[in-house]
This record gives sequence, C-alpha cells and structure tokens, in this order.
Amino acid sequence: MQYVSSLFPYAQALLFPRRNILAISCFLLAAALAGCSRAEKPSANADPKTADAVAFAAPTELTATLADANDIDLKWKNNATRAAGYLVEYSPNGDNEFITVAAVPAHANTYRHPNLMPQTRFVFHVLPFFGEASNVAEITTGKKGPQEAPGKGTPSKAGPLPPGETRYSIKSVSTLSLAAPTDLKATLIPPAGVKLEWKDHAKDEDGYLVEIKSDPNSDFKVSDFLDPGTTSLTTYELPYESKVWFRVRAFFYGSPSNIAEKITGRGAADQTTESAPPKGP
Repeated sequence: MQYVSSLFPYAQALLFPRRNILAISCFLLAAALAGCSRAEKPSANADPKTADAVAFAAPTELTATLADANDIDLKWKNNATRAAGYLVEYSPNGDNEFITVAAVPAHANTYRHPNLMPQTRFVFHVLPFFGEASNVAEITTGKKGPQEAPGKGTPSKAGPLPPGETRYSIKSVSTLSLAAPTDLKATLIPPAGVKLEWKDHAKDEDGYLVEIKSDPNSDFKVSDFLDPGTTSLTTYELPYESKVWFRVRAFFYGSPSNIAEKITGRGAADQTTESAPPKGP
C-alpha cells in the first residue's frame, strides 16, 4: 500500500486513539528514537523465552506528579533491553481507550505533559514498542516553487515471497535484526516531496514507523504510522532547500506499564495514585 502524507512542520500537536494509529499519519514531537535501553542485554546462552521476556519487558513504577497547576510530570522505570521507544498515552475517560500524546526515546524515563485542562483527571500509561530500523536514506529539497506531482507508480505493499526469500518474526530476539526493513531509497519529488521505498522482511509486525530528521546533529522523530506490510510512502511539505534524512522501522507494541493518574488545577493534592500492573499484553 502506498501512502501520501505531510511530515512537516513539527510544530503541530496531535492526539489520536492508539487503536487507530496504524492508519493515521501523525507527528510525535518528542520522539527521539534510540536502539536500546540502559538495561543490560541478556546472555547469549539464555533460554529464548527468557531472553525475549527481558528484551521486551514492560515498563514499571509509573508515577504522575504535578509540576505546577496544569503540567504533569511522568516518571517510570525502563526494563526492556531492546526497546525502540515508548508511547506516552492517556485515557480521556479513564477506561481502556488510550490516546497517544508523544513518543520518547528508549533511554528516556520521564515526560512532562504540559498545558492541561485545569481541575481535570488525567489517567496515563506508557507503552513500549520494538523493532530495528532500516538503513538511512536522504534527499536535498529545492527552492520554494510549484510542487510536482509524483510519477506514475503502483501502490506498494509486500506481496508473495519470491522463491528463496523468508520473512522473520520481530517478536523474537533471535530474528529481530533479520526482520528489519532494508534497501530504503528516497526519491525527490521537486521541490519538497519525497517517495520512500523499502523491502519488507517482517511477518508479524503491528505496522511500520517512518522516522525523519532535518538536522544531522538531532535525533530521528517518528512522523508516520503505516499498516503492516507497507513498502512505500509518498509525502510532501518538507522544508525547502534542506537535507532531510529518513529511516523506517517494522515494529510491534509491547505490554503497557501500570496506570498512574493525576488531577490538575490549583489546590489539587500533589500525590500520585498508582494502580496494580495490568494483566497480559
């Protein structure tokens, strides 16, 4: 399947239901993704099930405190050794429906949710996601001017496997690297569009992430969530006269942290309410 989206500007702030996340092009401003967490990696001789449990462990000890009347600080403990990042989510109705508000790096264990409604209850959890990134591809955009339409092409989604090729599980440490996308190619659509194409090697991903940066010294940021099996994306509104870097990642969701909640507003008690860890993924 081929997607068309807008990746810039980063200044937009979006909230969207996670259960619909795979079909939505989105900006996640805080997502500086990293390849691993601070925890130690399991031994090479570890039992596969034990290795997977350690690699894909859920975060714990999530707490929520008031930084001031309308800002909430979240803090948690990272336990996974192979996390690609974490989604910070809240539940508007305090039920099992969560909205993603930000993605943060795998090494991060804090997030401030700012400028919230006063005297309102906010319920949070932190959701890890896993998967290794592709190679990096880049383009240099042109001067501001009329945007060309993309050339004719077939919408791209992974089809039947060619003879001799295999797709791998991203839900096992033993095949995580083999399941990563490869051969990412970025083709400029002048002056400020791009078509991305890559090879899909995963068989059980929850979707694909497109990550982007326009500063060589900055971290990649998540810009799009795509359906499983997607192998191309066409997008526009990149910054003019800029070098832009891209990578893609097949990913799956891990198990969420415990729930933490807080009430905003002046006079609200600065005390964390924490529930027991959830059962199962």
